[in-house]
Amino acid sequence: FVEAALDVNIEGMADETMSYPMAYGYSLVGRVIRVGSNVDKDTYRNKLVFTFSPHATHVITSKDAIQIIPDGISADDAIFMPSVETALSLVQDARIIFGEKVAVYGQGMIGLLVTSILSMQQQQTTTAPLVLFDDKTNNNFHTFGTITTFDTIPDRLAASSLMGTSQALVPQEASNAGPFDVSIEISGNYRALQSAIDNTRDGGRIIVGSWYGNDDVLLKLGIEFHRSQKTLQTSQVSQISSALRSTWTKERRFALTWQLVKSLQPSKKLITRTVTTFKDNKNHINDAYTSLDKGKEIAVSF
Repeated sequence: FVEAALDVNIEGMADETMSYPMAYGYSLVGRVIRVGSNVDKDTYRNKLVFTFSPHATHVITSKDAIQIIPDGISADDAIFMPSVETALSLVQDARIIFGEKVAVYGQGMIGLLVTSILSMQQQQTTTAPLVLFDDKTNNNFHTFGTITTFDTIPDRLAASSLMGTSQALVPQEASNAGPFDVSIEISGNYRALQSAIDNTRDGGRIIVGSWYGNDDVLLKLGIEFHRSQKTLQTSQVSQISSALRSTWTKERRFALTWQLVKSLQPSKKLITRTVTTFKDNKNHINDAYTSLDKGKEIAVSF
């Protein structure tokens, strides 16, 4: 994958590859301090803006490559815009129908954002999951519209509960919680992908958001999978999926993403216990990445 473009749509990244060395980063927020002679000063100067630029203290970029951050959104929240858009694209690609049972595998930053957006969507249509009871036994016969999340880290499961999941479980409980109509896999672990396949009902959909790089992924796709008519679909935020292109554009999705950022307030509300800021102590950035690698942090900002 090292020869692949960094991104197919972001200006300045189409000609850059993933090979080392590279200037990493694509979520930068700052204020415009100077503009070119052909740029309207009143429109851009001193405005808080977002750009898909490498991490830096200063950057020179085209006016077409920035987005003016809407009023009411702080810089701390605005840096989460790409992650919120990724979560939104996963939910859009899942195309969930009212009443379907949804599983989300992985409750890292993207997973928690997916859970939060699904919960918001659920709240717009009903106040709670719908349960059908068996009159004879008074036991649950069918449950509709639930969101079930899976992770191995207790803090992430706790955060998932705060985000509105119906139930936050360890992976070993997947077979008892399913089957699901739709499973969204964003764990980065192929075992979770296998669990998603195994615990999605026949004819259901598995949305694969994980990126495995050059790693070999071992899956069991034998006769049961062959007969199940389940759909495995990849999801990637760089482009609008072909099924949605007649009604959605990147610009329209950006507009909705900013509304979600304003509503979710990721830096304060979404994962308050697990977002660490290194603004005042950049010497600890190496420690931050180590903590991310070990799962002790979900996100860091600096």
